[in-house]
Amino acid sequence: MPGPAIADMRKARSVASRQIEQLRRRWSVCARGLVVISALAMSVVMAPHRARAQSASEYQIKAAFLSKFAGFVQWPSEMDDGPICIGIIGVDPFGHFLDQGVEGETINGRQLQVRRFQSVAEVGRCQILFISSSESGRLREILNRLQGKPVLTVGDMRGFCESGGVINLKLIDSAIRLEINVAAGQRVGLRFSYKLLRLAKITPGAAQ
Repeated sequence: MPGPAIADMRKARSVASRQIEQLRRRWSVCARGLVVISALAMSVVMAPHRARAQSASEYQIKAAFLSKFAGFVQWPSEMDDGPICIGIIGVDPFGHFLDQGVEGETINGRQLQVRRFQSVAEVGRCQILFISSSESGRLREILNRLQGKPVLTVGDMRGFCESGGVINLKLIDSAIRLEINVAAGQRVGLRFSYKLLRLAKITPGAAQ
């Protein structure tokens, strides 16, 4: 029998999967013209039922999203081999949830691994980097140091995408919503699946 922590992580991953599937169905309906596009635009969010959101913690669900992003993003060819690194810089809000979420998981045959950094200088070969809100005071500095590197930066703080970050995870009314700065990702060679983009609010970022 799995322990309570593993069961909770599975529940969080299930919540994230249901959110993605729910929105895929909504957009399929939209494509068939059965709903008004402008009305759907207000609901293009990671929006579970409130009861579902309450059944798993915010950071359990965010950890599940982090572990799934690699399946919807392509990196430049020089990043195509070896494990896929999900890094965290600053105070780790996930605890054991992220480690448990990637344990034994692979994407396109590549293992997922979690690494933790105290400073941007420690970040080497890393595909996904979560920038903790503890680093909000030096967000611009971190992003400037990463400029030109093929790193998918993810955060959950106000103004993240506008500052040059790529994906922002927002908790609004018990729902996880995605903001994506597509231009910031494209500048460092990232390509996004339309399946991801159609679930997100596209946000303009800082001029480079």
